[in-house]
Order: sequence, then C-alpha cells, then structure tokens
Amino acid sequence: MTKVDVLGVDFDAYTMAEFMQRIKERYQDDKGSFIVTANPEIVMYAREHPDYAQLIDHDADFVTADGIGVVKGAAMLGTPLPERVTGFDLMQELLGWANAQHLSVYLIGAKADVNKAAVAKVQERFPQLTIAGARDGYFDLKDTSVAQVVIDSGADVVFAALGFPKQEYFLKRIKAARPHTILMGVGGSFDVLSGTVKRAPKWVQRLSLEWLYRLAKNPSRFGRMMVLPRFLAAVRKNK
Repeated sequence: MTKVDVLGVDFDAYTMAEFMQRIKERYQDDKGSFIVTANPEIVMYAREHPDYAQLIDHDADFVTADGIGVVKGAAMLGTPLPERVTGFDLMQELLGWANAQHLSVYLIGAKADVNKAAVAKVQERFPQLTIAGARDGYFDLKDTSVAQVVIDSGADVVFAALGFPKQEYFLKRIKAARPHTILMGVGGSFDVLSGTVKRAPKWVQRLSLEWLYRLAKNPSRFGRMMVLPRFLAAVRKNK
C-alpha cells in the first residue's frame, strides 16, 4: 500500500529515505515534484474547501505526514503510515542533496528579515547551492508577477514558506510553467532555518511532543491547536 487515506487526503506511505529516493528518481527522469506537507490543520481545511482538496488530489505528486496527529489518525483507521516526515526535515534533506548536485534554489516567504537570514544560513551550510532568488511572503496571491519572477529565475528547487493554502496555490502556478521543478510548501520552516525560532530538542521530537513544545513557547498557537481534537473526533467518526 503506497497511499493512505486520512479523512479524504491521500498520504504517501513512505519513510524519509523513500521520499528522497523517489524525488531524486523523478528529477533524474526530468520530472518535477510538487510536495505538500500536510498536518491535521491542512486535512481539516481540505475537508471544508473542495478546491484546495482537489489541488492536493490532482496537482501534488507527494503528500507527507507533517504532524504526529496524522500518523496517529492513520493508525486509528487501521492503515498505519511508516513514520512522520516533517516539512522542515524533508527540506533539509533536499537542500543537502541539491547542494551535492550543484542545483539552484529559490526561497520565498516569511518576513523580509527572516527570509534574508534563512538565505544566509543556506549559503553558509550549502555552499555549492546557487541562490536563484529570494523574497518575503508579503504579496497578494492575485499578483501573478511574483510567480513570474520565480518562474523566470529558472530555479531547480522552490521552497515556499507562505503558510497554507497560499503556498500550495502559489506553487501550483509555478508547476504549470515549470513542470520539471521541485516545489515544496514549508510553512514556518524559514523561521527555524534562520534561527529566529528554536526547534524542540531531539528528545522532545522523539516523544512526538514537538507540538506541545511549540505551544509552550508560543501560547498564541492555542487556538490553532484546537483543530487537533476536531481532527481526532472526525477520524473516530470515520473509523
């Protein structure tokens, strides 16, 4: 089984290593990869917004389980996923591989200072990568000129830290013009990459309590976290 349906969203049942292998194989075959990293928030949003659900279903090449809630939900449904594959970790793997291949990358999203700091970190840690371009995430999705700039950059890899659903709609526009590019929405990953936000310690990650760590560090996230019990209730009802 390579697909696992969790409340209408089909997740790829791959480990991190398997995701990377398939993305690399597609790139070698001159095929791009549009990657959606989905957590319970995204799943619930897709249930309530058919256009977004259709985008994930028809346009995404891969959907990863970017939340422990998704992994637990899949297990509750009797169709377990092999592991959680976070957007940040997959982005790091892709940066390392792209660096080894001397590819180019475009970083779009986050605040201007965070974006600038993220670019500096990438240049420091991945010196063989070419920065095809970068800009903050403060633009109207209706402004097609922003997408055109990214398209014209010729980047091999595009990371969009715009938050859902904006980043997926934006990347869909890029995919139509550059079907051979690796495209990935990474949410708040530039905050962590830049050092603006500290990621949970490894032991917290291993216990699958990263969500609790983020909540403790930023209590304003409490409202967003309330989607998790709604998600689990929907899974139980669907079981």
